[in-house]
Amino acid sequence: MQARFHSAELVMHKGQIFELGDAARSVITGICGAVWLTRDGDPNDQVLGPGQSLTVGRDGRVWLSAFDDARVRVEQHERKVRSLPVRVSRTLHAAYLRLGRALGRKRNSARQLLALGY
Repeated sequence: MQARFHSAELVMHKGQIFELGDAARSVITGICGAVWLTRDGDPNDQVLGPGQSLTVGRDGRVWLSAFDDARVRVEQHERKVRSLPVRVSRTLHAAYLRLGRALGRKRNSARQLLALGY
């Protein structure tokens, strides 16, 4: 099951798995029972019990699995909509940094080859 929403309370039964499609900047709070929480690309899983919260900081999917009957609250905060010039400048800056790192690696590998006598 996959969902997109701003705020919801999930009632989960033992063994049920729930996927949150885009959980960026969401706060997941355990209400009752315990759930196993897995984030896409994060090797560290979490277990949330009653009253425990976890803030998801980056984009990605989150899977919740109930150990027993459980309830969790998921609140997704609104994303700030940035103006087009700000988004373009950030994209160009990131591309510039990636290009610089790629060129730096090529220069370093050429220096290493020269040092080895090739």
